[in-house]
Amino acid sequence: LVTKGDERLRSIPLDVGRSTLESATVALECLLSCGIVNVDSLVVSKVSDGGSTDESGRDKAPAVKETKSKESDTMEESEKDDDPPLTPLHEAITEGDLSKLMELLTILEETEESSKVEDAAATAAEDNARVPSYDVNTQGGPDHQTPLHFAATSNHQNAPSLLNALLINGHANPCAIDSRGRPPYFVAATDKAREAFRLARGTLGEEYCQWDDEAKVGPALTDADVQAKKAKALEKKRKQRARQKEKKALEKAQAEEAAAKQRQEEEKKKEMEDAKRVRDGLKPKSSTASNVCDFCQKAAKGKRRSQMFQRLEYVYCSTDCVKKHQRELMAAAAAAR
Repeated sequence: LVTKGDERLRSIPLDVGRSTLESATVALECLLSCGIVNVDSLVVSKVSDGGSTDESGRDKAPAVKETKSKESDTMEESEKDDDPPLTPLHEAITEGDLSKLMELLTILEETEESSKVEDAAATAAEDNARVPSYDVNTQGGPDHQTPLHFAATSNHQNAPSLLNALLINGHANPCAIDSRGRPPYFVAATDKAREAFRLARGTLGEEYCQWDDEAKVGPALTDADVQAKKAKALEKKRKQRARQKEKKALEKAQAEEAAAKQRQEEEKKKEMEDAKRVRDGLKPKSSTASNVCDFCQKAAKGKRRSQMFQRLEYVYCSTDCVKKHQRELMAAAAAAR
């Protein structure tokens, strides 16, 4: 069994946003594919016939030495320096300039149309001076990516419009792969970018290219589908706001009900206290202050409730109030007998 920390395990960076079954399928297909490359970077030195002997007299195994040749070093440096340059299309997409991109696509379209028409030699020579040396599928950069790859990975707000221009107006190839074998749809950075690919699939038709097998683009979308999706999202938000409004109204009603119940309990408690005071020969409490004498209903200035005279459950401002209340209670008790 392979443990979690096994060094043979590698994580797969999914550059397709949220991890879905579709993106996992694309990653699996890329993992199961391979490319054949001619590697000449290592040179194995020849093994000499006469092997050396160790102290015990046994022959040592001939040493095999792997060294990098000077030619391979120069080849690697030249390959690094020979990365295809970025075309004006790449630069326009990097800047997010839609108008510049449309202008360049128009020039490429006019050049392609003019190349199909047989003109005079003088006219051809004059036109060749301004014929671009690139097309809409020319690769550039260290990963050998097409302008469609650049537009797919862009986080610019114009990225969906740039993709639409390349696919619809420029007829870019969505099946073109970079040096890592990734089609443009695989490196799409946002949901809107992937939506632009699916809209282009619906507009260009299924015969334009192999959308599923090579381009790895999801199911086709139409403007009606997009509008329906937006309407569904708006309806979902509307229902969510309605639920939140109902929840707030319910919480408000529950809070008001709890407050009313608390007021009723407080009023009932006050009525019970007043009834007890009346039974004990005291008037209902007229003030909510804590340092008010229960007998004369006067505030004891400069004193806290704990500093006042106490008897039974009541507090008094002076000993006179204590004695007067005691005499009243004794008189009421005698009258009751």
